[in-house]
Amino acid sequence: MKKFLIILGSGTALIVALIAIVAWLSLQPQSWYVPLDNLQPEVAKLAERSEYRLNEEFHKVRSVEEVWKIRLNDTFMNAWLATRLEDWLTHDQDFELPPELHNPHIHVTPSGVWIGAMVEIDKEEPRPIAVQIQIQVTNGMLLAEPIALRLGKIPLPISVFLQAIDDGQGEVFAVEAFAPLMDDREVEILSILFEEDALVLECQTRLPN
Repeated sequence: MKKFLIILGSGTALIVALIAIVAWLSLQPQSWYVPLDNLQPEVAKLAERSEYRLNEEFHKVRSVEEVWKIRLNDTFMNAWLATRLEDWLTHDQDFELPPELHNPHIHVTPSGVWIGAMVEIDKEEPRPIAVQIQIQVTNGMLLAEPIALRLGKIPLPISVFLQAIDDGQGEVFAVEAFAPLMDDREVEILSILFEEDALVLECQTRLPN
């Protein structure tokens, strides 16, 4: 009997310890998730510079035969997310981020893009959630497929993410790989190369039809 009680007590303690470890891990963000302070003036300047450079490259006069590239690194993109995303969504896209989602942040790796945020789940304290997405260009379409999901540092089945967004499109999301310009030209994204901490867009500028 005594031996049984010892085994029972040890097993209970082990289960409690495992639950505590899992709970702790669910609160620990990925190592790359370090959101920028949008109140820092240098962050706003960095976002402004990156947006200006992107617009400059996209609107540059080029021949229709020229294939050109632009490199976007994590630092530039995250500065823009921290300071410009909300206004861009509100004014240009007539859309707002869900109030449960805070501090979006991205990290590019050779295998895809991680998108992380602090998310309120059932009105509890926000928890770090990250999804990794593979992106490729096929037949003039940008195809994005979620391939990994993390709650803190705990891996979850990607089906959990797909059920949460519930958009009815399946596992692959598609948008046209064209960016219209103000002078009726458009930029076609031909391919995307993923590096550590940066992505490279290979593009071609199209004249108006």
